[in-house]
Amino acid sequence: MTGLAGAYTGYAEGVEGTASNAAAPAVREPFSHKWFDYDLSASFSFPGTFSGTDFDNRGRRNISGTSTFGDFLYLNLGLQLQFGELGLAITDDLQQFNLTPATADDPGLTLQTSRWHALAAYGFLGNQLVLGAGARIVALQISQTGQFVPGRTLFNMVGASPEAGMLYKPDGAVWRFGATLRAPVIARSLGESSTTVDPSTGVERAGKFILPEKIVQPWEAEIGVSLQAGPRPLNPRWLNPHIEEAPVRARIERARAERDREHQAKLAAAPPGRRNTLEIAFAEQERSLRMIEDMRLKAESDRLLAQRRARYANWPREKILIVASFLFTGASDNTIDVASFLDQKLEPFGRTVTVMPRFGIEAEPVHDRVRARIGSYVEPSRFPNGSVRQHLTCGADIKLFPFDAWGLIGATTWRISFAVDLAPRYANWGVGIGAWH
Repeated sequence: MTGLAGAYTGYAEGVEGTASNAAAPAVREPFSHKWFDYDLSASFSFPGTFSGTDFDNRGRRNISGTSTFGDFLYLNLGLQLQFGELGLAITDDLQQFNLTPATADDPGLTLQTSRWHALAAYGFLGNQLVLGAGARIVALQISQTGQFVPGRTLFNMVGASPEAGMLYKPDGAVWRFGATLRAPVIARSLGESSTTVDPSTGVERAGKFILPEKIVQPWEAEIGVSLQAGPRPLNPRWLNPHIEEAPVRARIERARAERDREHQAKLAAAPPGRRNTLEIAFAEQERSLRMIEDMRLKAESDRLLAQRRARYANWPREKILIVASFLFTGASDNTIDVASFLDQKLEPFGRTVTVMPRFGIEAEPVHDRVRARIGSYVEPSRFPNGSVRQHLTCGADIKLFPFDAWGLIGATTWRISFAVDLAPRYANWGVGIGAWH
């Protein structure tokens, strides 16, 4: 997603797609061959303090040493489960800052913010139209930590709001269209707070930090498209294993029902003294026949699965994928951004609606070995004195080797990935490992 400049709303595959489109949990990827499938995601980074950069696009580079917070940790976790046309997903983006260091005399303060997406989606028309909905949840917690004493929570805020999305991808078409809408989230204090309140002003503090009245995530609307040139299909028809296996299952069920009817007729015609013998004989014969039928069903299921896998493996790999999207972010009254809160600076933030266009291209320059991406997006400033800046992104996947972790997982060919995001007064990069498809 970083390599494609985040223009993922009109593509929306994998657990990472839930960040861009609420319909993503039910979107079947071309290599998803089974009725039940899953996807996992986990990443973390330690970018350090924002000092010396313009992370939030204020329009100027921060003066080194002015930020009072440090030891920044970013953690992302995601889980996606798919049951036929139904998909479920939950993701969490966690940020943690050490506000003040703990000493032998004074406990330190730690701030954690979490952004959750909990979504359910369903694929209609053979997974050509996917609709999804759920909630995004925002939480903030300030905790006290000490060198020689256990930590305790001083302050909690939680809020939630609905979000919904759709993706339309007609079978055989070379395009997709996606859209998602997220309602604004307002998080307020939850439960008892172990903070201090100035009786003369009513200002609530945790240590030296003036606490916010609420946390706001403004509304967001995002639309996106994807186009693919080349012989590789963008929207292959998803073959539902249960539908493919239905004729075999139906034949087995009819055969079992017919045998049961014949058995009941024989029981009705037999003398009472022979019925128990007939029951035992039928049960033994039925057990053997059902075992054979189950073996035949398993063999047919395996044959159809191998057929689906061969269908995928035989597709040509040549393609050029083009993705584009527009992210609209709403206004919030009387707000400051998280970095300003951490620095305890009153800087207006997010007072107007902003638009962020994104664009990306993906291709496979080295056949079945390297996938490359390049993209760009224009980041508007949410600060009154800020200005827009253009980002350049790029990334690649490099195929490695098969490895099944000594039999703990199925046969998997692995890849290593990297991505870079560059802009004036800003730089971000990352590496990862995953499966090659």
